[in-house]
Amino acid sequence: MNTNKMLDDYTNWLRSQYIVKSIDESDEITTPFENMIGDSMRIYVTPLSGNRIRLSDDGTIFEDLFLFGIDVTSNTRKHIISDIRKHYGIDQLDDILSITGKTNNFPVMKQNLISAMIQINDLSNTKKTNVESLFNEQIYSYFKDNNFGGLPQYGIEGKSGAPYIIDYTIPEKGSRPQRMIDFQQKISKNEVMINAYKFNDILTSSTLNLKNKPTYSIIFNSDAGNASEVAQKIADDAKISLLPWTKKNSILQLR
Repeated sequence: MNTNKMLDDYTNWLRSQYIVKSIDESDEITTPFENMIGDSMRIYVTPLSGNRIRLSDDGTIFEDLFLFGIDVTSNTRKHIISDIRKHYGIDQLDDILSITGKTNNFPVMKQNLISAMIQINDLSNTKKTNVESLFNEQIYSYFKDNNFGGLPQYGIEGKSGAPYIIDYTIPEKGSRPQRMIDFQQKISKNEVMINAYKFNDILTSSTLNLKNKPTYSIIFNSDAGNASEVAQKIADDAKISLLPWTKKNSILQLR
């Protein structure tokens, strides 16, 4: 096996993937690296005086994140972006990422800019729906590995006629009541109030034909925050169990 040759082959292949196009005073470089929707990332090279050049993304990274529904003005994301820019020596003017230097430093400048663009683009993975989906999949996998024996995405109607989907339901068996379990990436007073209404609506439904009164639990991601005292009181009054994902022993008792 000749690893050096394979690296040379890769380098030659990678170079062949780049496309250069002149636009006014700048050159547009279409790279083989892709953003969150599969479009090629582009870098713009602009000549400056004194044998210097500026490389920029022309604002495309932040524009893509905005169109993808990512709020880059949140404190956490602003901090992440700042750390990435500092690490790679990237400037930001409005929404444009750029780096300036001597022409002979182009390889390092290009590498730093594209690295920063890729890492900032990866903030698309922090979209709320993506995070929630990953959290739910983690719980479903845990339930399967530990033989909870329930049904995912269980549909039921409340007294009001409103249809509900319970993330996971374990059927009634013997003296064990039906156990309804919902997942919440981030617990809040508002979410608990909504779920308290839902549980009461289900309990008072004439379509609920069970021997024992069902139980209702919410598994939440305690890494994203714990329940406030108000949220906990609402849950207690509604007979809802709030279970942090970190407390696996309590969760196992639902089986």
